[in-house]
Amino acid sequence: MITKKTKLSLETDGKIISVEFDHIDVGLDDYFQALKTLLVGATFTETQFEHWIIDEAEVISEYLHNINVT
Repeated sequence: MITKKTKLSLETDGKIISVEFDHIDVGLDDYFQALKTLLVGATFTETQFEHWIIDEAEVISEYLHNINVT
């Protein structure tokens, strides 16, 4: 039986960091966790990643507020 998988990889500084799921129906939460794993494994700290997410959420919130005002 062939199992379909999802694999995300990042190659940096001569190393490859990968996150693999044993299914193809990966949810958005899982993708964000995988992205965090890849970036923290590459160079960033968890705190840097989390602050980036918060900053992006503020940008999105402001954008949504502005399109709803007009």
